[in-house]
Amino acid sequence: MYALLPPVALGVLLVVLTVQAALGAGPMIAVDEAVRDGVGDLASGSGPDRLDGVMHVLADLGGPIPGGIALAAGYVAAAWRTSGRGTRVRLAATAAVSVAVVSLAVITGKILIARPGPDGRAVPSGDWGFFPSGHTATSAVCFGASALLLGTVLSAPARRRVYAGTSLLCVLIGFALLWCGYHWLGDVLASWSLCVLVLWAAARSVSRGSPPGRDRPSALR
Repeated sequence: MYALLPPVALGVLLVVLTVQAALGAGPMIAVDEAVRDGVGDLASGSGPDRLDGVMHVLADLGGPIPGGIALAAGYVAAAWRTSGRGTRVRLAATAAVSVAVVSLAVITGKILIARPGPDGRAVPSGDWGFFPSGHTATSAVCFGASALLLGTVLSAPARRRVYAGTSLLCVLIGFALLWCGYHWLGDVLASWSLCVLVLWAAARSVSRGSPPGRDRPSALR
């Protein structure tokens, strides 16, 4: 029962963020504006242009091409060390469904909510809004699913390092999107909540298909 508390909490957070973004009112809207102004002041006073360049590179990592490459590489590495065609198919299906669910949810939210961006300009009719953040979602689900696939063939210490590194990278990408003024904090938090929920379900699917107590002699170190 307690294992369900984190996903339930994330689900509630996602609903709250979505409702406030749709209404354009609520405590999170004020937080969004405060964070936008604070990060904007930090970015404008950062000094070196090199830091700004790094932030833009990190933000670009949230695009579909880097995410797709990372996910494909994770699957190839996992499939190479996995025996059994059925297991390979299950891993591929888990990754594909995860990406599809997140993509559908993000596109639907962008179309229906049509939230203006941090610059305050209204979204033109027919264009997609900024909620939730597509780059945040793409990076989180693609890098996260890749780490999840790799985790099936990694030793426990290596798996923890990969998960930690992936989480850190996704956090940096989210912060970079705020730094560059591409998204509100609420956009980023909503995408993270959505992706963690989807990856939580994907992890349960992957672990359910793994024989309990089985050693992994071919695990990467």
